Amino acid sequence: MSEAGNDSVPIWWILVFIVLALGLGAIAVLSVGGSLITPAGVLVPLAA
Repeated sequence: MSEAGNDSVPIWWILVFIVLALGLGAIAVLSVGGSLITPAGVLVPLAA
């Protein structure tokens, strides 16, 4: 299944996968009434 004899995975395939995974994760959190900002707000006091 390699194209032009190239067995390595193109970097843009990895980037597309990461973007899709993050997008689906955000949709899943928002769909259950969650917030994408709250987890970050919890971590901020710990770093201070």
